[in-house]
Amino acid sequence: MSEKENPQEVNPVSPRQDEEDLDAILADLNEFSGEGVPTPEKLAEMARKAPDPTVTGNEKVEFVSHSLILKKENKPGFGKGVNFAVKNISEDVIGKLALDIVFFDAKGNVIDEIERSINDFEAGNTYTVRALTAKAENIDVISYDVHVKETVITPAPEVTGNEKIAVMRHNFHESTIEETNEIKKDIEIAIHNISGFNIATAIFEVDLFDAEGKFVTALKHTVLDIMVDVSRVLVIPLDLYLTDTVRSYDIKLTKTITSELEKVQLRRNEVNILPDGSEELSGFVKNVSNENADAVMVVNYLDANDETIGVRTLELKDIKPGDVQKFVIKFQAPEGLRVRKRDIDIGELTQAEEIIAV
Repeated sequence: MSEKENPQEVNPVSPRQDEEDLDAILADLNEFSGEGVPTPEKLAEMARKAPDPTVTGNEKVEFVSHSLILKKENKPGFGKGVNFAVKNISEDVIGKLALDIVFFDAKGNVIDEIERSINDFEAGNTYTVRALTAKAENIDVISYDVHVKETVITPAPEVTGNEKIAVMRHNFHESTIEETNEIKKDIEIAIHNISGFNIATAIFEVDLFDAEGKFVTALKHTVLDIMVDVSRVLVIPLDLYLTDTVRSYDIKLTKTITSELEKVQLRRNEVNILPDGSEELSGFVKNVSNENADAVMVVNYLDANDETIGVRTLELKDIKPGDVQKFVIKFQAPEGLRVRKRDIDIGELTQAEEIIAV
């Protein structure tokens, strides 16, 4: 796409060009000897010559230098392409800068027209582009016109908090995976609990975009147990395949639940199949409130069609503030049925009893 070089000054149009134009006019006049004077149209055609080399930027980019790439160093004015340096003079990241390049012969006829693109063009950076035309094998490139065809700005990353959680800063963070030496990209966000209460759960919805602002994918990220008047840095991990694609994000805090409403949280769970074919669901819950808490865990067992095949409930009593309590729930699916999914819910304890699966 582009390569770094040391561009030279623009080469002047070959001094031989005017001489050749004059020779061509005289030769054409000889053809008209005794047949009258050439028409104005013919004279205009004979006098045509290549335009001056031109590069045109816009409010986002400027051309620092440009020059004709010569076929032979000792033959100035006769080229095969163009070399130019362009700079991003804006404060934005340009996701895609498309450049249109037109090559002319000695008579100003268009030899070729090509396009070159620069992607992920950071603010303040300069790129050097070397553009050649294969058609220069049969005809000399005398001049060129390089201009901006399209400028696509990468949208600025944004994170929006709410009246309970303030966003202090956010950015992409890159790290290297030691085993494979691959680069992995994540999103870091610094937040501060300004609600006056402990926040049990905060849910962020994340939209990811490429360099041109096109939507890539969406995901959700849940943060637990944010203490009152405390700042935290949270990391939203991205799948490795997104590292080379994602260039921006729009993140919104869509839900916050204080510990007054969600006192006990599920922190970890796993399923083990027992020798008799039944299963054991185990894990840990935590009291994130400032007082002793009672809760009830309700597990809804579903088959492949999301139909309920059984329900189990478990009382969790007298969990002290900040304490973690282990739980174990066993379940045997009815004959001929198989558990494909488990929905786990924890609420305040009012009345709890075990319900046998049917």
